[in-house]
Amino acid sequence: MNDTTSLRKKLLYRSLHRGCKETDILLGKFAAEFIGHFSDYELGEYEKIVDLDDHELYCYITGKQTIPISLNSNIMNSIVKFNSSFFL
Repeated sequence: MNDTTSLRKKLLYRSLHRGCKETDILLGKFAAEFIGHFSDYELGEYEKIVDLDDHELYCYITGKQTIPISLNSNIMNSIVKFNSSFFL
């Protein structure tokens, strides 16, 4: 198993087992569908997102808080868009 495959598996696990069930669902479903297609750069961006606190991440995904510039990336915007149907 190469480093990229290992990182994908690690990030998928961390996405599905966050500690907060709501965030598990929002981030886990996104990761399960898209993480296999991420480039190394995108995996790095996604890892920054996974490192966030559950409550903070939930607020960004649901639009309760504005995403800070440091996290405003294609990956974060894709996560928000992917989950937007839950919050219409």
